[in-house]
Formats: sequence, C-alpha cells, structure tokens
Amino acid sequence: MFKQLLQLFPSLLAAQEKVTQFSRELSNKIFQNFNHDAQHLLPGCYFYAGLQIEVKTFSAYSTFLGEELNYWDWLVYDGFGQVVLKTGVGNTRDDAIALAQSWTVEFLDGKVPYPNSQNVGDENA
Repeated sequence: MFKQLLQLFPSLLAAQEKVTQFSRELSNKIFQNFNHDAQHLLPGCYFYAGLQIEVKTFSAYSTFLGEELNYWDWLVYDGFGQVVLKTGVGNTRDDAIALAQSWTVEFLDGKVPYPNSQNVGDENA
C-alpha cells in the first residue's frame, strides 16, 4: 500500500504544479486587465501592468562617510493599493523605477513567488 502511495506522489506533485501555474496565470490576467480606476490609485503612485508603483526619496546621514546620502525607495502594491507586494531601494530615481518595473514583470511572469505576510519586502526571502 505504501509503495503504491509513493508511486502516486510524483503525479500528485505534477497536478499541484499545474493547478498552481493555472491560478498564477489567472491572477496575472486579473492584475493586467484591472480597470485602472483613479479612485484606487494611491497618492504618488502610478499603474504599471495592473499593479501600483510608488517611488519616493529619503536621506540618511552616514557618520562613517561624514555626509548625507540620498536613496530612493520603491514599493509595488496590488492593483487596489491595499497590499505591499515588494519594496526595495535604488541609488537614483531612474534606478528605483527600473528595479520596481523589473520586479513587477518577473512577478507577473511567475519568476518570483507570491509574497506572504512574513517576507513582504524582505530582499532575502
């Protein structure tokens, strides 16, 4: 009985992968075809491939270098602006925009996993 169960395991995994892939493709279609209604757009954000991207600057003083450093935060929200899917930092505004849009494309292509509440924004997740 156990041997028969082990023989079914690879097919069960393949079936689960197909279901996961189908659900990801369906959700991505929803993201991409989301009605870009201004009422859902957060202040300072713009729509990109159905998701919202926000880029903002921040400064930090480095005691080691003895100077103030400027960075650009980027945040990717779901299409409704309710959930932060990913955050990161760029050295320039253009760098931050490129990183956010690149992550969005990889996310929608299925190259990065759906974030969960424990690792949202964590670069090492």
